[in-house]
Amino acid sequence: MSRAFVKEDDANTPPETLPDIAVPPPPNPVTARGLRLIEDAVRDLETRLQAPEPHGAQEPDPAELADLRRRLRYWTARRRTAQVTRAPADADEVGFGSQIVVDWPGRGRVTMQIVGEDEADPAEGRVSWRAPTVAALIGNGTGDRVEATIGGKPVALTIVSVDNTARD
Repeated sequence: MSRAFVKEDDANTPPETLPDIAVPPPPNPVTARGLRLIEDAVRDLETRLQAPEPHGAQEPDPAELADLRRRLRYWTARRRTAQVTRAPADADEVGFGSQIVVDWPGRGRVTMQIVGEDEADPAEGRVSWRAPTVAALIGNGTGDRVEATIGGKPVALTIVSVDNTARD
């Protein structure tokens, strides 16, 4: 086909609807803090989509609007499936919501809180309940030695302490 019959700006025009962000399969356990973060994200995106343009501003950027709508679809889906989940009643059982300290060979003592996927921030010590390391620790307690596969290699972790008190 001749280039004469192709609109030049078609390639540069963003789609009105971007593909959805992949939503992890259920369940979707969250801490109380995690639910607040999801609700804040939904509220922020709704506000940004409803905000009138400043006086004299040009049309909203279609690419930005498409991205805001896509992110709103994601966070709305996550809010719909969110289930606030408390830490185990057993004070010594590692589970969702637990804050634990482990002896980690080569890293020393590592503190982490087990949280929902959207709340996870390993640099801040918040690790997703779906992380392989966490999956190996869940159900164990203080003093237990657990073998986890990390980076394809077995690592022996020892649980030093478990804290299941409520936190936000």
